[in-house]
Amino acid sequence: MRHRPLRFAAAFTALALVASACGSDRKATEPSSAATTPPSAAATTTSPAATTPGSATATSGGAATTTPATATTAPAPAVAMFGDAPWPCGPAKSPNTDSGSEKGVTAASVSIATGDDAGYAGSPGLNHQTTDAVKALVAECNDLGGINGRKITLNYFDAALFNVGPAIQGACDGNNFFLVGEGWAFDSNQEEIRLGCGLPAVPTYSVSAAFAHGKDMFQGVPNPSDETPAAIFAQTSQLLPDAVKKVGVLVGNYSATQETRDKFVSVAPAFGWGFSETTLEYNIAGETDWTPIVKQLKDAGATAVAWSGSCLPNLQLFAQTAKANGLDVPIITDVNHYEARCAAANTDGALDNVYMRSAFIPFEEADATKATKDYLDLIAKRGGDVAQLGAQATSSFLLWATAASQCGPALTRACTLSNLGKIHEWTGHGLHAKTDPGGNHPPACGLVLRMQGTNYVRAAPTKRGTFDCKPEWVAKVSGTPALAAALLDANRISQQFAAK
Repeated sequence: MRHRPLRFAAAFTALALVASACGSDRKATEPSSAATTPPSAAATTTSPAATTPGSATATSGGAATTTPATATTAPAPAVAMFGDAPWPCGPAKSPNTDSGSEKGVTAASVSIATGDDAGYAGSPGLNHQTTDAVKALVAECNDLGGINGRKITLNYFDAALFNVGPAIQGACDGNNFFLVGEGWAFDSNQEEIRLGCGLPAVPTYSVSAAFAHGKDMFQGVPNPSDETPAAIFAQTSQLLPDAVKKVGVLVGNYSATQETRDKFVSVAPAFGWGFSETTLEYNIAGETDWTPIVKQLKDAGATAVAWSGSCLPNLQLFAQTAKANGLDVPIITDVNHYEARCAAANTDGALDNVYMRSAFIPFEEADATKATKDYLDLIAKRGGDVAQLGAQATSSFLLWATAASQCGPALTRACTLSNLGKIHEWTGHGLHAKTDPGGNHPPACGLVLRMQGTNYVRAAPTKRGTFDCKPEWVAKVSGTPALAAALLDANRISQQFAAK
């Protein structure tokens, strides 16, 4: 398999917010080891022994702690398993009663839509790993029998970054039951059309507040605008207590990165952060000279930088310029910087002080969680590229398939949506820390990775296969422009594009 970098910042917002409610369905069965290698094809071809998932985290009244579960040897399952739960796919247990009146559904088939921004000329293949995952999951699900015997037809729509309107219109017009696993960076541009045609969605990620709180929208790893995972702030306050006192914020001049900044500024001070500068922005297409920005950060007395954007080339060029000009401080960022080419490019060590947050177990620790290995094996079997977004798409597909399969012989949107709303504990079968899709709440668990040379190192917690967790690490956000524009009602549903 190939690994391609996430070269645009648009989708990383969802990636970054991927930790979840306290506790996790994982266990560490290997000795503690901090060093990992970046994601590579080798990571998908190894065959570590499968382990039985178990609780890998615990919390106390003070600092969060991690507690490995006791390793056990499980008997071979009687049904097909993905991670720690059965596949939500199989033949019909009794004849289906679908009349054909439900859009996209017959007694023998169900049609869903997905999509990405792979056709964007500025970054060909952008976020194609989400579609790679959905295609592989559909193929495997159909081989297992489909959704209660209904074979899945998958329709793909490429928004090419700026063509979200035609993509969503095509999905609306194409007799699709649901959007599943799609990820469009400018998803606010879809909402008026999506709501108008009544198309429900279980996306890989959401970017805009309007879609993150959209009607009939659920996702495996929620990214609401009124809450944010705060583990990274607490963990870096422990790891870097002096550095986080005067953090300079630097983001791209783009709505997704700006919203991430606004959340940081709103929430981080409660966890020990202070800010020296919060208004700096760089050209998302890149700067011809990063020196003036570095000088502004130095003049502001920044002791760390909170970065929102892409790794290559922007972060690398900024970090190289910063070190050359005497600004050698920690850079705190998101999990989109966990990818093979980012680490491989760090031959000069300019990125050695980059810390990134995550709520997915790293691919190199597939021996610590069966679901991660199952994801890697599935992509290897069906072809495609692995990426953190692909694992996130997998979680959302499994969420949709679980809710749909529970409807039994009569599959409807109303039944599926009702089932989705009842799912309040979700790990993607063990892919990530626990989330609350039904309540649209982000995670309260997280881990921090640090880049060192061409490797990634666990910074917190250091035990393989674990997260740090505390309930208060789901932090409330208030006063941000995106949240105000979303016009949330009493149920936290956006009314921004509601019919007037």
